[in-house]
Amino acid sequence: MNLIQPDYQTGILGVINAWRQRLGLQVHHPADPQLSAWLNDHAWDQIVVLLIDGMGSRLMETMLDEESFLRRHQLKEVTTVYPSTTSAATTSVLSGKSPAENGWIGWHQYFKELDDSLILFMNRSYYGTHSYPDYSYTHIPFLNQKEELHQLGKTALELYPAFREGGAHSFDELCCQIAMHSQAQDAQFIYAYWDHFDSLMHAKGPSDPQCREELKQIDQRCRQLGCQLNPRTGLIILADHGQIDVDNINLKDDPELLDCLRFGPTVEPRGTAFFVKPGQQDSFVRQFEAKYGDRFVLKPSAQWLEEGLFGPGQPHPRTLEFLGDYFAVAIAESCIGLWENGKPPFKGQHAGLCAEEMMIPVIVVSNEDSE
Repeated sequence: MNLIQPDYQTGILGVINAWRQRLGLQVHHPADPQLSAWLNDHAWDQIVVLLIDGMGSRLMETMLDEESFLRRHQLKEVTTVYPSTTSAATTSVLSGKSPAENGWIGWHQYFKELDDSLILFMNRSYYGTHSYPDYSYTHIPFLNQKEELHQLGKTALELYPAFREGGAHSFDELCCQIAMHSQAQDAQFIYAYWDHFDSLMHAKGPSDPQCREELKQIDQRCRQLGCQLNPRTGLIILADHGQIDVDNINLKDDPELLDCLRFGPTVEPRGTAFFVKPGQQDSFVRQFEAKYGDRFVLKPSAQWLEEGLFGPGQPHPRTLEFLGDYFAVAIAESCIGLWENGKPPFKGQHAGLCAEEMMIPVIVVSNEDSE
């Protein structure tokens, strides 16, 4: 398996900060020179960033022809952040900062004051039924680029699927919304997000033919969108991560190791935080490495943070707390978790260091070169 470490010098943080620089926002990390050149070589009045969840560049290579629209317009491929997952990566996209700086690490994180693991996007318990309205946004807030632009007197929009009020019910509808705002030139910056491709791969596994067909349809619709853009609009298409087919380790079937934990595993099934009972550290490490050491690299969470796995910059005050005592990083096809309620594990996943998860495309499109 080809493993890829996140490169925070040349990866997604540079891409994000390139458009931030072009928009006059504060630059938190060095801007990517290639994207900066493309942005600066055109007198765009409007910049659109379309993020297609799960559309890793290595998946594009296997699912799309070399002459497909998206592959022909790919400027480069870069590494995403770690963990290679939506919570971490899209928060970086919205803020310009690394996961370490934001404190947004994965799907669900343990909040000690709640004694519960909270699904950040949904503000509800991962292992239970409690809801905590707006909790993640008020307790680990970040400054969204949309609000930053508004503070500068600039116009910005966000477009989402139908899980947000007024959101699109299909990728076609989302593209129609982008085209409408492009023709109207009613915002200097637009961020658009689409999730269904990622959801389909979770359910089917990325090797399923249905996923290939879905991506081909996305490619064809992006080709149409390029032709519908106002000539003054520059479109950047990228992903937050890719996916791989996985097998699943249910810790419910390993009561001896589970007994070492004071709370269930958190963050992600392929990038997993463990909270270990006092006095059980040696037993936990010994058991974990003997049973799963060929599939995960386990280190003290503080060591991973010091090594820069979660990115550069000053860590958020709660980042290390959210990473638990030990953190396991997937280096093979396995997931690890505690599925107590009969919840079927996904067939496709991400958040490991596999190239298919870590490498993402940077695609640039304008009306003039969309035929």
